Amino acid sequence: MLKFEGIDWANAQKLLTSETPPEILNIYNEPYVLSSEQIEYYRQNGFVKVSKVLYGEALNYAQKVVEAAVLLRKDSDKRTLAEKSQYEQSFLQCGYLCFDFPAVKDLVFSKRFAGIGRDLMEVDKIRLWHDQALFKEPGGRPTDVHQDSSYWPVKEPEFTTTIWMAMNDVPVEKGCLYFYPGTHKLGLREYVDIFKNPHFPEALDPENNIKVPLLAGDATFHSGLTFHGALGNTSSEMREGMTIIYTKDGSIFDAADERNATHKSCKGLNDGESIDTEFTPVLA
Repeated sequence: MLKFEGIDWANAQKLLTSETPPEILNIYNEPYVLSSEQIEYYRQNGFVKVSKVLYGEALNYAQKVVEAAVLLRKDSDKRTLAEKSQYEQSFLQCGYLCFDFPAVKDLVFSKRFAGIGRDLMEVDKIRLWHDQALFKEPGGRPTDVHQDSSYWPVKEPEFTTTIWMAMNDVPVEKGCLYFYPGTHKLGLREYVDIFKNPHFPEALDPENNIKVPLLAGDATFHSGLTFHGALGNTSSEMREGMTIIYTKDGSIFDAADERNATHKSCKGLNDGESIDTEFTPVLA
C-alpha cells in the first residue's frame, strides 16, 4: 500500500485543491540565473545539474503536493512490486498531473523552471509538453538506457528538454539518473521498447556515463536526444522525482508515427501543424 508521511486521502484532496500560498508562488516564479559555464556544459554534454532549483518552504510544499497527487492516482493499486509489470517495477509513472490538480498546475507552470529550460535551449520562448511524476519504489528495477525524443512526435527533438527534480534526496543507491555525455549530438531517434525489446546502442560505451545524485530541490535538465537511464532503488525509501518536459515555441507536430501521435498534448493537431494546444501553453 502506498504511504507518505502526513498524507492520507482526505488531506491529499484538500491540499491539491487549495490555493498555493503567495510566498510559495513567488519562489516558483522567481528567476534562476544560470552561469555561462552551465549553459556551455549543457550545449556540449546534453545535460546539466542545477542546484537548489527549489528550496525551503517551497520545496517542502511542492514535495507534499506531488506526493498527494501520486497517492490519489495510485492509491487503488494494491499490488506488490513483484506483481507488477517490468515497466511498473521501474517507476510509478503519473502523467498530466497539472490538468487534474490545481496545486500541481502551479508547480508545473513555474516560470522559474521554464526559464531555465528556455535559457539552456537558447530559444526565445518555450511551451509545456507534459509533466509526469516518476517515483521508484524500494527494490524498483533500473530504468534502461533510452532517448526520450523517440517517444515524442516533435519534428525538432533538439529543442526539447526535461527538468528532473528531486523531491527527496536521490543518492546513487536510491536510483539516480545517469547520462551519456554528448549523445544528443548523435541525432538518433530510433524507438526502442526498453521493457520488451531492450538493447544498448552500438554507438555508446556502456562505461562512459555520468551518474548524477541529487539533493532534494536539485534538478537535472537533459535534452530529448540525450541517452540516459536510472539505477535501481536498493534503498528502503521511495525515490521521488518530478519531471516537466518542454519544447520550444514553434515546434511542429510529427504524426508520422501513429503510436506517438496519441499524446494528449497533440489533441486536435494535424501533421505539420505548430504545437499550440490547450495542453501546451507558453511558460517562459
